[in-house]
Amino acid sequence: MSGFIDSRPMIVAHLPEGICRIRITTEPMFSRSEFVPMVLESMLEGERRLIIDLGLVSMLHSPSLANLVTIHISLARRSGELILTGLHEKNLRILAITKLDRLFTVQPNL
Repeated sequence: MSGFIDSRPMIVAHLPEGICRIRITTEPMFSRSEFVPMVLESMLEGERRLIIDLGLVSMLHSPSLANLVTIHISLARRSGELILTGLHEKNLRILAITKLDRLFTVQPNL
């Protein structure tokens, strides 16, 4: 069995039709203040849709939720859209409890 560990905080893919897809690979980075600028700078000019894959994030904490709200607001100002995917059941409950499920577009698996 391989011992390979990807140490990048996120993997970015630029897809057709103005879509940027980001997979979070290290949970601690997701909660840090540097995360928002990293995400927004990863998007190419003209990309309006951002898909963030949270499949490797075991628990959404207050700082990570705040980061997602900040990203959502920033994209909304640019007529963009934030889509969350890959959420574990526990994280879906956290979004429901905080009523953030009304703010974010959540897709099971994209």
